[in-house]
Amino acid sequence: MFLATTSSVLRLITSSTANIDVTCNWVETNTGGQTPGQQLVTISSATTTTILAAPASGTVRRAVGLYVVNRHASVANTVTLQVFDGTTAFKIFEVSLSAGWVLFVGEDGRPAVFDANGRALSNDQLGNLAPTVNTLNVVVLASDVTNNNATANTIADVTGLSFSVNAAETYWFQFNIFYTSASGTTGSRWSIQGPASPTLLSYRSAYTLTTTTETLNVGLSAYDLPAASNATSLATANFSTVEGFIRPSASGTVIARFASEVSSSAIVAKAGSVCRWVRTL
Repeated sequence: MFLATTSSVLRLITSSTANIDVTCNWVETNTGGQTPGQQLVTISSATTTTILAAPASGTVRRAVGLYVVNRHASVANTVTLQVFDGTTAFKIFEVSLSAGWVLFVGEDGRPAVFDANGRALSNDQLGNLAPTVNTLNVVVLASDVTNNNATANTIADVTGLSFSVNAAETYWFQFNIFYTSASGTTGSRWSIQGPASPTLLSYRSAYTLTTTTETLNVGLSAYDLPAASNATSLATANFSTVEGFIRPSASGTVIARFASEVSSSAIVAKAGSVCRWVRTL
């Protein structure tokens, strides 16, 4: 990425208040040789921000390493990278960064996105980049996630088991989660969360109650339902499925959620649990 005029800058558009840290390393070239530099920016609003200033006259400024980090704990931020020549903005790249995700653009200009665990994500996991219609995508939970909140029935994210969605597109999803319980008398509930005010949301959930029965919730059309946990679990052989359709009115992240029926009694979503999703329209 080159800036070759005194009015050309590199800009980043952010879609939410989720905190974004930007590190842009650059090299300037002129008749005197090359000079390295760095520009650091913190963004905490939905705005347009210059992340690499224009070079001086007779100088070409080249970005050699760009890091865009969403350091918010839970909120996604769609970021758009563009070159602005003082009159016209030219879009380069756009991606929805979930909480903890990093966009990196190297010296060769190729973008890469990493999740909160530092894993490089493929195109089918990057929301705006490649939600190809009728393509099955899979996300696997990399590590255990525990909910043992001191307040009973407090719902929380299954961090790492999520996928990005775009406004006005339709998605089918299925979360398959195996989990453990601290006690057979500690129940749970399983649901989802996503961008506000979807124009379509219809899903169901089912999860273990006893060795021969399960809790089944159907016709769900709002996030974090049902409102209450069930009464029991098995110690280890528990299984939850949350599946349905969503058409969000804003881009963001759909994530699995869960709660423990008993205060300070752990329900643990286990590593290896899976989310499958397809953009259908």
